[in-house]
Amino acid sequence: MAFCVIREGYASCQVVLFVGDNISKGMVDYVAKLPKESIVEIVAKPCKPSAPVDGCSQQVELQTIEFWCVNKSVPMLPFQIEDASRKVLDQAAEDGKHEGKKEETVEESKEQKQAVVKQDVRLNNRVIDLRVPTNQAIFKLQSGVCLLYREFMIKNDFMEIHSPKLIGGSSEGGANVFKFKYFE
Repeated sequence: MAFCVIREGYASCQVVLFVGDNISKGMVDYVAKLPKESIVEIVAKPCKPSAPVDGCSQQVELQTIEFWCVNKSVPMLPFQIEDASRKVLDQAAEDGKHEGKKEETVEESKEQKQAVVKQDVRLNNRVIDLRVPTNQAIFKLQSGVCLLYREFMIKNDFMEIHSPKLIGGSSEGGANVFKFKYFE
């Protein structure tokens, strides 16, 4: 038997694999060795778990009937989602920019043992950083604000247009470049 957690968007759910009719011992071993953040496709039967599921948003478990790995992630990611999700209380301390040396408490020494995901690492690995729940919440909030704004404008008989833009340099493709003689 093996347990794993799958995630789609904001929802996470526990998946259980039992050695039986459809699942072999080799398949359970294979699934247990899959790296985090791999993309999988499963066919499963939802069931009520015998004990509450900690760490998942859905209080149901999926008993796997079929399991496929669509895309296996690299074994060692630049950072883990859990590390990037950790609340940062003091950004200067996270960056290692202490102004004065102070005595550490037990809590601070525990916190320092956790991995620190700095902004340059996040930006260089944006595909992974966008999976962090905080970043997903930011985009969901932005989308909601834009939707409310658009609905308000439409109700007040405004029309949305997408006009061509005038820029100082040439555009990426170069196909839409034209001369604009402003002073002549």
